[in-house]
Amino acid sequence: AAKQSDLATILMGAQQTYPKKMVTHNWGNLFRDLVAAIVADALGEQSYTMMAKLLVEDMPVLERALQQAGRWLDTYWICAFAVNQHAGICGGNPNRDTDPVLGVEHPVCACSLPKAFNDTAPLFAGRSVGCEMNKFDDMMRLLAHRDAGFGQVIAVDAQFDLFNRAWCVGELAEARREGMSQAMQLRSGRDLAERQEGLRGLRG
Repeated sequence: AAKQSDLATILMGAQQTYPKKMVTHNWGNLFRDLVAAIVADALGEQSYTMMAKLLVEDMPVLERALQQAGRWLDTYWICAFAVNQHAGICGGNPNRDTDPVLGVEHPVCACSLPKAFNDTAPLFAGRSVGCEMNKFDDMMRLLAHRDAGFGQVIAVDAQFDLFNRAWCVGELAEARREGMSQAMQLRSGRDLAERQEGLRGLRG
């Protein structure tokens, strides 16, 4: 909170960095599984169960695998890191959401950075200019037009809740409109087989 910045800016040393891919994920997913899905994509795997296990039990194995595959420095856009949460949602938890692992209510931040939401003035075309949370489609178009190889990783949670979240489905639709490559990362192939019928309704 001291820097009141997005984490990506801090991690990249404030150097402008373009990602190779963006990650669509459900915020209710385990963070371990989100990271595992990204690692699995970088290594060309189709599921992330083993990656999740290694993240907990033997992370150096994954580090060596990424380095040997030449994927150690690959860049992925993750909203939780790239959007400055201090400029938006950090000051409130209106639904009293809880940590899925610890079961405790998410704390709020007391930082003084001004907040900007979708209706915060000034507006352009009905949307706040200063808000960072209403520009995902713009970001996707910009990066897709800048780099024809820019793609999307779909980090599917174990319950497949991602496909019930309007924000996530919107990202899937925008990626398709822009002709971006889309790679789905599942916990296991069995999960897809078990939920295949329910997913048919998403086609169209």
